Amino acid sequence: MPMRFGLIGPGWRGKAYLRIASQLPEWFQPAGVVVRDFEKYRGDDALQGLPVFLSPLELARECDFLVMAVSKTSAAALLEQLFEADIPVLAETPPAFDDAGYRQMAALAAQSPRIQVAEQYPLQPHHAARTALIRSRAVGEVRHVQVSAGHGYHGIALIRQWLGVSDEGCTVTAQQFKHPVLEVPHRGRNVGDGLEVELQDIALLSFESGKSAVLDFTASQYFSPLRKNRVLIRGSHGEIRNDEVTRSLGQGAYETFSINRIQDGREGSLAPLSLRELRGASERLYQNRFYPARLSDEELAIAEVLFRMSEYVRTGNSFYSLSEALVDVRLSLAIEASIAAGMPVGSG
Repeated sequence: MPMRFGLIGPGWRGKAYLRIASQLPEWFQPAGVVVRDFEKYRGDDALQGLPVFLSPLELARECDFLVMAVSKTSAAALLEQLFEADIPVLAETPPAFDDAGYRQMAALAAQSPRIQVAEQYPLQPHHAARTALIRSRAVGEVRHVQVSAGHGYHGIALIRQWLGVSDEGCTVTAQQFKHPVLEVPHRGRNVGDGLEVELQDIALLSFESGKSAVLDFTASQYFSPLRKNRVLIRGSHGEIRNDEVTRSLGQGAYETFSINRIQDGREGSLAPLSLRELRGASERLYQNRFYPARLSDEELAIAEVLFRMSEYVRTGNSFYSLSEALVDVRLSLAIEASIAAGMPVGSG
């Protein structure tokens, strides 16, 4: 039977969960939504046929867990309310966005709430494939990464996963730069050929263990075809450059291969447009459990978050706890502090 979830906050982000559930009815079933302003969503096609609730506590009685996709300023108080009611929650990122919110959520995390955080970036297919290569020791011990694939806490989640860093001290040195860029089609807006300003954050993270990372990102990368993501993962026995891998074979020999998408629905294929797996050399690095659904890589990652939340509710096995997410938030806040101060900032 599909797991039933309730949605708090059917905004732009929240609707992604409804869209994914509509593609995967055998996996997930939305039980209803909580809205504060019903008139705002009257006639919204994405909500057609879904029961509307005024209270999260009422909705929680109709489902297995709640997905919380509310504004950053509303999240903390709502999480505390749901914790008091002992309701399992999948909370959208970030769980905190300033120092006061971080301290508030850290106090909540210390009480072991039934809260998991929807950090989907490490679960995107190509990132998951890179993680599989690292865990197989294909490139040896990884001690340096450069990530330009997600802002703040998203990028840090990738950095920590690939470096194998948990909660250790870190010195952050960061700067922000302004550059011109052609108008960005943010969330589908119409654009012309005018210029606007993009902000580029570049941060060096030096961990106590001696591991290091560079986070380099501009928000234009999320929507502009003129800005591409970049990843470099350096290990003792090789490195991963985006989707290209070079690794030692021993005795001075080495090989280079690519991470390849095995995807249906291209060229003359009459199969649905859906990713099957990612392979590198002869190895399967990622398998899409939701094949043949037509989902983007981002949607596949969110679907995986929903699946893992379902498993958490069934088994109690945490996959990305509030405490874990707050490590990423703390480092993200350190980047902001370093930019503001114009000097290195310690974290942890």
